[in-house]
Amino acid sequence: MSKEKTTGPYQNTFFLLFVTATFVSNVGTWLFSVGSGWLMTELDSSAFMVSLVQTATLIPLFVLAIPAGAIGDIYDQKKIIVITQSLLILNTLVFAYIVYLGKASVTLLLVFTLLNGVGAAFSRPIMAALVPRLVQRSHLRTAVNLTGIAYNLSRALGPILGGTLITLYALDMPFWIDGLSFGAVVLVILFWKNDTNDNDLPKQKLTWAMGDSIRFLRYTPALYHSILRAVLFFFPAAALWALMPLIAREQFAGGPDLYGYLLGASGFGAVSSVLFSKVASKTIGTNRLTVLVSCMLGICLLLLGFVASKYVALGICLVAGICWQLAFTNLMTSTQYALPKWYGARGMAYFLMAMSGSLGIGSALWGVFSDETSLTYGLYAAGILSIVIAFIGTRFPLDQAKSGNFTAATDIPELSIPTEGENEGWVLIHIEYALGKVDRQEAINKIRTLRNKRYRSGAIDWKLFSPADRSDTLIESFYEVSLEQYERHREQITQYDREQIEELIAWFKDHQGSVDRKHYLEV
Repeated sequence: MSKEKTTGPYQNTFFLLFVTATFVSNVGTWLFSVGSGWLMTELDSSAFMVSLVQTATLIPLFVLAIPAGAIGDIYDQKKIIVITQSLLILNTLVFAYIVYLGKASVTLLLVFTLLNGVGAAFSRPIMAALVPRLVQRSHLRTAVNLTGIAYNLSRALGPILGGTLITLYALDMPFWIDGLSFGAVVLVILFWKNDTNDNDLPKQKLTWAMGDSIRFLRYTPALYHSILRAVLFFFPAAALWALMPLIAREQFAGGPDLYGYLLGASGFGAVSSVLFSKVASKTIGTNRLTVLVSCMLGICLLLLGFVASKYVALGICLVAGICWQLAFTNLMTSTQYALPKWYGARGMAYFLMAMSGSLGIGSALWGVFSDETSLTYGLYAAGILSIVIAFIGTRFPLDQAKSGNFTAATDIPELSIPTEGENEGWVLIHIEYALGKVDRQEAINKIRTLRNKRYRSGAIDWKLFSPADRSDTLIESFYEVSLEQYERHREQITQYDREQIEELIAWFKDHQGSVDRKHYLEV
């Protein structure tokens, strides 16, 4: 482990440069968001069409998350980031020129916004997965909070800058600056020394990598609980960002500068959360804190529905920003805890898919609802739903993997089958447990706890048998799709799973039982 990684996030030079680069890029992204949101109000001011701008930004990440995350884990992450960020530069500058010429239309706006979303879909999971690779696990919450602060500081400054640029100069100005801002990430990533330790196996097939990630998600409660909580939180929260341009324009008869100030207030609130985030999480607990801030965000949406003063609205947005950041930090950190390095991009892709899908679909639905009723009723409905859903989320606890060791196990025994020749078929793993003096039902219960671990490690069709003629024997059986996959998954067994498997084997031996592992190749 490098010296920089063993230090805290604030002493890690490359991590700070990475955060700074993403901050610059995110400022540009908020400039695009303000510019595109305000441009849509000039082209078509219906709540549905305005909300479609955010939907077009986020839906690509929702749709492409699984293949994008798999590509990020099996190919060169450095190259992917550089290529996607370079394409984002080109795409945004072309659209800036279109706006400059006065040729922008609803269709062009949504198309170029969608293309930016596609670029983000292939880069954001990788960039999010870099955080636990750049800092120690013990500093992860601080690092995630720092990246969140940088993001929300960009949310505070970007919208205000965007609104000012539009007011003082022209509507195309935010898009020009956004296009150039992606260059900051390119420059920093070019100096990143990728520490991926490639083995001698060929690159994993994309379909296999996607299948592995789906199984890992399904059989890792610590991960899918975090994903479900993200869905529940971000869906009602989407109304805050989707309807913000209309709150500024219709409720307060303001211009792009007021829209920027409202977004900026929420950003400053998010940044200020650093003053008490760690204390609040430690004192109240991650799960109760997430419920509390979800309820508070719901109250903020309710209040925005009827306040008549823009200054009061700014204060409400400030509080809403605090709630947003505290929930985001808890959800993101809980997800990161559950991910070993080799599932980093895929795991974060699921989190971003949940967040972007909820925000994107939620934005469109809140826009439609507000068109059919009113802006006020749209905010009321979102606020009530946020409060109700907060309590539903208590069924899915966070931070379940906080204390687990998800580094690769280093004491895996040598494979007892030949790895050369034509071995293209399935592999059957057959483990016999001789009970000895072990209680049969207790042994069954203990072996069944391995089911999720086997599936997380790539197993397919796990079964537990007892021979009809040998009641003192239990047989655990599962498949791998190929010898290559089996070899790869053996190298990806976490220390956490390995220790529990070894404890079970030791328990059998202590009771005069035995464990015999056999492998069979399809012919």
